[in-house]
Amino acid sequence: MAAVVLGAAAVARAEPLTVTDLAGRTVTIERPVERFVIGEGRYLSVLSLLRPDDPAAGLVGMMSPVGWTDPGLEAALLDRFPHVGEIPLFGAASAASLSVEKMIDLAPRLAILGLSDHGPGARNAEVIEQLEKAGTTVVFIDFRADPIDNTVPSIALLGKLLGAEARADSYIAFHRAERARIEERLTGSIDRPSVFLQVHPGRRDCCWGMADGMLGPFVTAAGGRNIADAVAPGPTAQHTEEFLLVEDPDIWIGTASGTAEEFREGKDPVALGHGLSPAQARESLSRYLKQPAFAALGAVRDGRAHAIWHGFYNSPFNIVALHAFAGWLHPDRFPDADPRALYDEIHRRFLPFPPSGTYTASLADE
Repeated sequence: MAAVVLGAAAVARAEPLTVTDLAGRTVTIERPVERFVIGEGRYLSVLSLLRPDDPAAGLVGMMSPVGWTDPGLEAALLDRFPHVGEIPLFGAASAASLSVEKMIDLAPRLAILGLSDHGPGARNAEVIEQLEKAGTTVVFIDFRADPIDNTVPSIALLGKLLGAEARADSYIAFHRAERARIEERLTGSIDRPSVFLQVHPGRRDCCWGMADGMLGPFVTAAGGRNIADAVAPGPTAQHTEEFLLVEDPDIWIGTASGTAEEFREGKDPVALGHGLSPAQARESLSRYLKQPAFAALGAVRDGRAHAIWHGFYNSPFNIVALHAFAGWLHPDRFPDADPRALYDEIHRRFLPFPPSGTYTASLADE
C-alpha cells in the first residue's frame, strides 16, 4: 500500500508545462526537469542566476566548455561547484563539431539551445528532429541574435522550465528598471554621436564592425548612430581602414576578447575579463590604438575610445554593456555611469560568487 501511495504522489508532482520558445515553437514538457543539456557552456551564467544553490543540478551535458568563452565564469564555478568540471561535452566550438549521438546517449529530457549561437540553432531541423524522436524536448533561447528584445523573455522561459520563476522575475525586474532609467534619460531631443563598434580588435584584421544584431543595436538604444549599420546591415562585416578614417566616428568601441594570458604575452587582442586589473585593461586598449589607422581618429586623440568585454554580446548581463554605452555616448546625461559598479551589483544580488576581473576600459581612464 505504501508503494502505491508513493507512486501516486510522484505522479501528482509531475506537472505538464506548455511554453512558446524564442523560435516561436510551442512545446510541452513535464516538470520538474531532472536531466537537460545546453547548447553552449556560457549558458551556465543564466543557470547561476536562476539556481544559485547549484547551477549545474540536472545538467548532464553541454556542447562547449565554459572557459572557451568565459574563463572567469569557469573559474568561479569550479571554485564553488567543482562538479561543473565533470559535465560531459558533446562538441567543441561550433555546430559542425556537434555529436547528436552523444547528446542522445546522455538521455536528456530537455535541450536548451540558442537561436543562432555557436551551437545548433533553430535552422538545424535535422538535429531538432533527431532529438525529439529520442524523447528530448528542444527549446530555443536568445541572448545573441536580438538581445535587446529577447533577453527578458529568454530568462522568463528558463525560469518556467526550471521551476525558478521567482528568481527569473527578480532579475527581470532589475533589468527592466535599469533599461527604463537609461531610456528616461534619453527622452527628448538628443544629438546622436556616430559610433564604430569594432569586433575582436586585435584578433581579427581591421576592421570588423558589429551592426544589426548582437551588441550593434545597443548603440542606437544608448542614443548613438552606428556607422557600420548604415553601410553593411548585418551582424558583422569587414570595413577598410579608409572607411574608418573618412567617417572619423565620434566614438570608437571595441568588443575585447583577449585574455589575461594573451595580455601578459604581449599579444595583439585587446584584453578584458577575468584576471585583468583596470590598469592592465587600459594598457591593452592603449597599446592596440597606437596603430596609425587608429591614432589618427579624433575619438582616440580625445579619449573617446573604449572597450567592452566581448562576452556581453551573448549574456543575460548585457545590461552592463547598454549602461556603459549610454555613459560613453552621453556623459552629460549619465555623469554617474559606472558599469563596473553595476556588474558588481548583479553579482552581489543574483549570483553565488563574486565578480573577478575588468570588463570595460577607456582611454580616458586614469
